[in-house]
Amino acid sequence: MELRDKKVLVVGLGVSGSAAAELAARKGAKVRVTESDDTDEIRQRLEKLAPYRMQFETGGHTEAFCGGAELVVTSPGIDAQALPLSIARDRNIPVVGELELGYRFCPAPIIAVTGTNGKSTTTELIGRILSLSGRHTVVCGNIGNPLSGEVHLLAKESVAVAEVSSFQLETIKEFRPHVAALLNISEDHYRRHGNYDIYKAEKFRIFKNQSAEDWAVLHSDLRSDPATKEIKSRLVFFGPKEAEVVAEEDGISIRAGGEEKVILRKEEIPLNGRHNLDNVACSVLISRIMGVDDHFIREGVKTFRGLSHRFEKIGSFRGVEFIDDSKATNIDATRRALESMDKKVVLIAGGRDKGGDYLSVLPTVRQKVRAVVLIGEARDRIKNAFSSAVPVLAAEDMAGAVETAFSAAEKGEAVMLSPMCSSFDMFSDYKQRGEAFQREVRRISHE
Repeated sequence: MELRDKKVLVVGLGVSGSAAAELAARKGAKVRVTESDDTDEIRQRLEKLAPYRMQFETGGHTEAFCGGAELVVTSPGIDAQALPLSIARDRNIPVVGELELGYRFCPAPIIAVTGTNGKSTTTELIGRILSLSGRHTVVCGNIGNPLSGEVHLLAKESVAVAEVSSFQLETIKEFRPHVAALLNISEDHYRRHGNYDIYKAEKFRIFKNQSAEDWAVLHSDLRSDPATKEIKSRLVFFGPKEAEVVAEEDGISIRAGGEEKVILRKEEIPLNGRHNLDNVACSVLISRIMGVDDHFIREGVKTFRGLSHRFEKIGSFRGVEFIDDSKATNIDATRRALESMDKKVVLIAGGRDKGGDYLSVLPTVRQKVRAVVLIGEARDRIKNAFSSAVPVLAAEDMAGAVETAFSAAEKGEAVMLSPMCSSFDMFSDYKQRGEAFQREVRRISHE
């Protein structure tokens, strides 16, 4: 892609938009940035980009500013009906996403990881294993540092391990990872995608441009899916059955030539939960594809401590364990967390509803949960789903939720924040929500 002297409009000045604008400017483009918000954070990003002498508009999009572009680069969170994208469609101006832009200038092979749950954990673990093996590795993407902002650090001998979301996959055109992994698919993001079939189709786009020289890594549950049969790259599977890397209750095994070899026993894996066995199995399979010796794979897994706010055990007080699973922003993530528990749970849930079916997790709630404490916009919907099975309580804020949950828990049980919802009704992101939870836990333990 040649950008020198090209008029490029970047839509959105979040983390992705900022990285895209900087990359386009470095490549000689004449960059304009349009942003609907006007906050202190936006102004700080504008200051960082000031040396590139871009043009900006904040606080809304205008036709006069957005017209005349030769290329539009959009961020994952931008609505397809936003004015800049509508103008681009009407005038046949090409539109690419930040991920696509980063790919066009990436000299290194890309390992891309998507799925409803487990993306961040798997992406980080693959990056750790490859780094331990001596390969220069950059972990990037939807995990918080966009690919566009990292390409200048990469060489042909490097590898980029990128977490990729369905929002990003909507706007790919040529994006072609050498290894693409699909961990799982369950209902999520219906406000954006409409229904499960559309959402699933977006996830499978990760394989769209691969060829027979590339690798497609999928959970064995997806082996018989019709979409899997359309994949042109080399297919390999991980999971509990019919897989090259098998994830079973007692650990992880390699299956080859009719024989099975244990590579990691369950007690050597520090990540909790059955779902994390799948994440580890996927990481093992991809690492072996990349030629990593089993010694480094074992060392990488055994020393990996997981991610903050993902089933993070933060301590106990008066016999009650506290678990921060704020990153569980969809129903299936909470179900997996509950299934991993060997004790009763008082569940703190709620936030901005994403259109999922809370009744789908009701059998697990009935089995694992003593009571539910609800916060946020979705609490009425969740209450209607769960109130026939368990006591449902309510709180106005995180402080009240932690106090109420702690009062409801019995000795030997756990209080777990696992919201099933996005955080944007009360918090800026899941991290701020998790930090609020941990802060309130520390407060009551000190008091």
